[in-house]
Amino acid sequence: MLLLEKGLRRVKVLLGGTFSVLHKAHKEMIDRGLRMGELTIGLTSDQFKFNKRYVVPPYQARKSNLENYLRNKGSRANIEMLDDPYGSTLSPEYGAIVSSNETLDFIETINFSRRANGIPPLLVENVGEILGEDLMPIKSERIIRGDIDEEGVRRKPIKVILVTKNPTKIEGATISLSRLFKNYQLNPVAAADDFHPQPMNHETFVGARKRVDGIKEDYDYAIGVEAGIVSFGGTYYDVHIAAVKDSLGFTNYGMSSGLPMNASMMDGMKSGMELEEVTNELIGVNDSGDNKGAIYYFSRGLKERKHLVEESILSAFTQRIAESIPRKVK
Repeated sequence: MLLLEKGLRRVKVLLGGTFSVLHKAHKEMIDRGLRMGELTIGLTSDQFKFNKRYVVPPYQARKSNLENYLRNKGSRANIEMLDDPYGSTLSPEYGAIVSSNETLDFIETINFSRRANGIPPLLVENVGEILGEDLMPIKSERIIRGDIDEEGVRRKPIKVILVTKNPTKIEGATISLSRLFKNYQLNPVAAADDFHPQPMNHETFVGARKRVDGIKEDYDYAIGVEAGIVSFGGTYYDVHIAAVKDSLGFTNYGMSSGLPMNASMMDGMKSGMELEEVTNELIGVNDSGDNKGAIYYFSRGLKERKHLVEESILSAFTQRIAESIPRKVK
């Protein structure tokens, strides 16, 4: 937060947006701006070239919502009509701007232009990404669509498609999703194809991603989990990779802990066998992959395959949460 020096006027702060629905993330940005100094809100006009998948409410209605929020807080801010993305950002009159992760790259472009014109760069207060309880950003589009309310609370169950019919993967996914969400619906669907033979290294990530690409059904999240062999420090490990794609088009990846592969196991893999076949042969079991997995038999019960599936999915959602933390200006 900016501290005001004695005898100097308050710094002038900018915040721009459409504010189609005045929601929790908008309010956080407004509140930050008010605490920083004299806030000016650039509100996009009805003539602004929008890139929205919904009809933007009229300017006057959006302005009234902002005025009501400010009035109820007992605060004041200037509201200016914004006809282009830059607005007043290149004016030396302003010294700071409120940002989100989504707009940070554009603000860095603004500051580059300011420096090129001999104007000090704007100080940036970045709020990061404000997530709803479904761990997706709170956006007007999602509120208008009926997914969440203005505070980010879900209005309907989170629809999750899991691209597998493997019962162990379904069990692992259920464990992880139950830790993440209060209300969700899990729909397992068969994968279009699988890698043969066993995926190795980058192929494992590609396999997980291919499972979620091209899904036609509506979903909040599509999850693909692929098992494969990765090499590290001269040792091979059997791991699970999860690709988690949301309805906004963003994909996160996560990786489980791994089963170290010994020489006998790798000999079987190099001959073209899959890990399930190697396990069945070395341990003397059947259908190990659909049951507790190779790691259960080779670790003498310390861990099961469902735990690796759980770890990989939670790891992907951990990446999603970490990416919402405010990025720093370069």
